[in-house]
Amino acid sequence: MQELELTWGQLVRIWWAVFWRWLILNNFTAGMLGAIVGIPLLIIGHREWVRPDSWILATLIAYIPSAVIALRLAFKARYKGFRIATVAAEAEPQS
Repeated sequence: MQELELTWGQLVRIWWAVFWRWLILNNFTAGMLGAIVGIPLLIIGHREWVRPDSWILATLIAYIPSAVIALRLAFKARYKGFRIATVAAEAEPQS
């Protein structure tokens, strides 16, 4: 397998692939979490528990899973002229 030196252009494409996927997944997951928790709380009358800044907590809870999924999707994507792959490190010679 030929190993390529990562260029700035490739790095930006990889970053963008991870970022936009994460942005969509995180916002969707946080919104769903907010709706699943917030709507029942409003229905049963606990309005004081549903605060306008509750989206911060929902976003933080959704952050890690959505980031991992976005990274996995970016690893599976194909880019112009390259793809991301993991390669086993060469064994160090024994002394």
